[in-house]
Amino acid sequence: MQVDIEKIYIPARIRKDIGDITPLKESLQRFGLLHPIIINRDFELIAGYRRLMAAKELGWKKIEVKVLSLEDEAQKTQLEIEENTTRKQLNLQEETDGYLLLNSLQNPSFFTRLKLWFKRLWKKIIRWFRKR
Repeated sequence: MQVDIEKIYIPARIRKDIGDITPLKESLQRFGLLHPIIINRDFELIAGYRRLMAAKELGWKKIEVKVLSLEDEAQKTQLEIEENTTRKQLNLQEETDGYLLLNSLQNPSFFTRLKLWFKRLWKKIIRWFRKR
């Protein structure tokens, strides 16, 4: 569900330093909001402060939200902490592999282009058979 950004109330946050949100803004411009922010029924922000700030700086008027019925301060605080601490960064090898794959997809060799062409063709054939 989308709500007007101006309706969202931002209470005191655990995170004081939002850091450089330039990469986040670039991601929002390129891919849109991948994970909605979380608010309660009173439009109080529970999680997604950096995403909200980036959207505001981009001039967005509305943002995708998930509404949770959390009124207990302990639960709201727990959710905010949870969202900011439970993710796992890619390790160096995973990040390197990811960028190598991205580079090969953005700058494919002849054989990579041929492989991708066959892969797309195969998917079209499978879709065609599923429709019958």
